[in-house]
Amino acid sequence: MTALLRAELRKVTATLTFVWLLLGTAAVGVIGTLAPLLATDPATADLLSDVKLQEAMHGAAAGVVLVVVAGIIGMAGDWRFGQASQAFLATPRRRRVVAAKTVVFAGLGAVYGTAAAGAATATAWAWYHSNGVALPLGRSAVWLTLLGCIAVAVLFGVLGVAIGALVRNQTVALVGALAWMVLVEPALFQASPTVFRWLPVMASFSLRNMPGDDFLPVGPAAAVVLAVIAAALAMGVRVVERDDVTA
Repeated sequence: MTALLRAELRKVTATLTFVWLLLGTAAVGVIGTLAPLLATDPATADLLSDVKLQEAMHGAAAGVVLVVVAGIIGMAGDWRFGQASQAFLATPRRRRVVAAKTVVFAGLGAVYGTAAAGAATATAWAWYHSNGVALPLGRSAVWLTLLGCIAVAVLFGVLGVAIGALVRNQTVALVGALAWMVLVEPALFQASPTVFRWLPVMASFSLRNMPGDDFLPVGPAAAVVLAVIAAALAMGVRVVERDDVTA
């Protein structure tokens, strides 16, 4: 297992795609933090309210979407570039390959989440400082949001691997996952928050400490996210074990 982990880690560190995704995560973290702050009038807003602090720090959620992309590429890319047959010939127990990818991309999720959190914190600190206000980093509204975003990035790194294992066509998996996360779930939630807050991406907003009355409590939200990821990963492992990589 150690050799598999090293091999998967080498793939990640040797591929520029994952570096560009990391840089993109930091950039989106800056934009995601600036957007709500620039729309705020410092003269009239309570900059130190929990809601405003949560909105500001939520740029750290940038790591969530892009780590799903990374996980899909890391898993489905083996089929796209013809590496699946080599990997499974070297390690016939295919679930061990999926397990190694799961560990590596959970770790990558922590890296992406931390990068986004750092970018969000630096951006918010600079904006608050420019308006003569000290960013209260010790407030729970700040650090719970940052930690929640990092935790969800870790979980969604695993989700990316699960999606890649289930679909195996990298393009289809990427387009489908991004459309679902960015368009479909938000639209369904807007149509009926009470019903569709139980979907995994909307449930993750609770873990990310997003302000709002329509989201699930943290406990049920965590159960939803973990259940969906566990089910997707289990199905993905089963599909990979049955797949004919020589076809």
